[in-house]
Amino acid sequence: MNILGIETATDWCGVALIQDGECTAKIEEKIPRQHAEKLPLFYQALNDQSNLGDIQLDGIAISIGPGSFTGLRVGLGYAKGLAFAKDLPIIPVPTLQVLAANSGMENEEFSVLLYSHRDVVYVQKYAGSEPISVEEVKTWENIDHSGIGIHYGCEKLMDGQHYTSVPPSAEMTGILAEKHFADWVNKNPYDLVPNYISPFELGQKK
Repeated sequence: MNILGIETATDWCGVALIQDGECTAKIEEKIPRQHAEKLPLFYQALNDQSNLGDIQLDGIAISIGPGSFTGLRVGLGYAKGLAFAKDLPIIPVPTLQVLAANSGMENEEFSVLLYSHRDVVYVQKYAGSEPISVEEVKTWENIDHSGIGIHYGCEKLMDGQHYTSVPPSAEMTGILAEKHFADWVNKNPYDLVPNYISPFELGQKK
């Protein structure tokens, strides 16, 4: 199976080609607020690097959120354009699951935290790369910090807590999409919207 992975949910932007569970080419970079400008360039570079035009893709994987409002819109919009042009389905991949799978914590239960804004964080519990709770959005002080966990972007909120920083990855977005293809694939993706989940008023209380 050949999957194109796209990751734009945070300040990282990336594209990756996954072929039968292996990443054969990828381009990704931490580029805050430059996704709209850089994503088409990354795709073209990946195309040149891997002869992508000669490969029959099975689908386009997109990190669907939660995450950056603008980043998610840019990534999904670009994925929809490619899907329409190439007559391909889209596989929406939960962003927190990308972080969990990218952590390498295969045999443990842990929390995944992703910074949203102010003191607001997206949080979900995982066992390995599979969720064991629903996605939630909480203020930092209302999170149970007693267990182990990983995070992305929460450095400024930490006050004695110890979480390992794990970045998102277009590679892992594509790998998860292939693994869960049958359950997640959306063959009519044009009405697909990002999973924002965040009630913005939560961050307005302070």
